[in-house]
Amino acid sequence: MAHDVEPFRARYRAAISPHYNAWLHGGFVFGFGALSVWFFLRPLHAVLPQEWLTVPLALVFFNWGEYSVHIHLGHHKHKLSAMFYTRHTGDHHSFFVEERMRYEGARDWRVILFPAWLIVVFNVLLAGPVFWVISHFSTNVASLFSATLVAGYLGYEFFHSCEHLPPEHPLARLPWIRHMRQLHRLHHRRDIMQTRNFNITFPLMDWLYGTLYWEAPRQQD
Repeated sequence: MAHDVEPFRARYRAAISPHYNAWLHGGFVFGFGALSVWFFLRPLHAVLPQEWLTVPLALVFFNWGEYSVHIHLGHHKHKLSAMFYTRHTGDHHSFFVEERMRYEGARDWRVILFPAWLIVVFNVLLAGPVFWVISHFSTNVASLFSATLVAGYLGYEFFHSCEHLPPEHPLARLPWIRHMRQLHRLHHRRDIMQTRNFNITFPLMDWLYGTLYWEAPRQQD
């Protein structure tokens, strides 16, 4: 049976502060993220060929983190992550279901994007400390690893936003985004949302852990 999202959407939208600015929200996330990537890349100097391997290794690490946080904190309630669980399973999966995946206005970005402050926390608690630790051994590796982590965060936000675009949008028609949109659409099927398709940008961990699920697209929205 299809889940009617309209009552929840109406309540959620009514509760959004009138001072909320979706463009400021998105602009801060991507602006601060881009500035962070630049900051971490500043110390790069005479990068050796083998040091460039840091980038794919960091992307794999981020892919694992994306998967792990999504499945363990976004879909299983824990005392220390109750707010994240409520925002993700409670809000995001009630606002968007398989049959209704598109957002309908910029203010709906509030239920798609992470809170703006989270990218600051990500830098302070993860990317920054990682840079500090690795820089004791190699400044270039530290720069590349931390910059790639922040780029992965921005990639997540970008891909996830694209996965809730109207299907006729030019970005939604790009081959890889179209593929990931379908995987994410299936993840929003209410009977499998806790067990399938947790990667947002690239389904590597879903494939490795056996949680990847595919069906050919049906008629969009």
